[in-house]
Amino acid sequence: MRGSWPAIGIASVFWWPFTSEPLAAQFTARLDLSSSNRYVWHGLSRAAGGVIQSSAATGFRLQRFTIVGGVVRHFEWDQPAPGGLSQLGDGNGHTGEDDIWAQGACDLGRLRLRSGVVRYVFRGKAPVGGGGPLGNTTEVYVAVDATSRYLNPTLEAWWDVGRIRGGFLRATATSPVIGWPLEPYLFIALGGEVGVNLGQEPDPTRPGDLASFAGRGVTHTALGVKIASRLHSWSGVGSATLDLGVNTQFNFDDATRYDGVGRSRNVILWLSAGITVLLGGEARVRR
Repeated sequence: MRGSWPAIGIASVFWWPFTSEPLAAQFTARLDLSSSNRYVWHGLSRAAGGVIQSSAATGFRLQRFTIVGGVVRHFEWDQPAPGGLSQLGDGNGHTGEDDIWAQGACDLGRLRLRSGVVRYVFRGKAPVGGGGPLGNTTEVYVAVDATSRYLNPTLEAWWDVGRIRGGFLRATATSPVIGWPLEPYLFIALGGEVGVNLGQEPDPTRPGDLASFAGRGVTHTALGVKIASRLHSWSGVGSATLDLGVNTQFNFDDATRYDGVGRSRNVILWLSAGITVLLGGEARVRR
């Protein structure tokens, strides 16, 4: 999850309240559908192959405060190679994971403070390195986002309160490279991140707990490029945007290097592409 909603792309349809007067509370709702050739979470590759992620979220905004919640489903649409990285095993269908989340946020000028909880439910039958019902767990998190003209950093602190326990830090930043404000709009941005494990490695005093990482310290760094182009705009209705992404990750922890049975990779690359349909536009408030 990133920002107010899970960060997802290939066909998104969502609605924002559209009004010229301030409201006591503004309702929001959003549906997303994305596709990529790898599913990466906290720097850990959970599936290497065709993945579709769908999500639905709803909430409301009251002045500077926002409360939202939703669900994300992770679906593996192709058959992994023998020993390949997958959450399915011989589990039910192609659904590997469901994430149920809720978040509260407060805007303070150029800063946004966020806090929330995520419940992870795994649908497979515990393949090697993957999920299963015994891996179901819950994380709580706090985050701060900053916005400026040239750099938009985010710092997130996650804490597993279920099967894994321990903390994880994730720092990200994006910077615009090209912004073409005339039709057809075109925006290119660079993004980077670094992850740090603060206790989600194996603990000999709690042998029954699961572990996400092999040791403490920096788990990975990543760089990416995102291109967004406005395809079409419907006056008073919304717009359609094409999104393309290239992501590269450098792995330092053995768990982030894991890429299937007997496989490890120091560097991974994955692609994403999508179409976003925005209906209504962002809420307009008279100043």
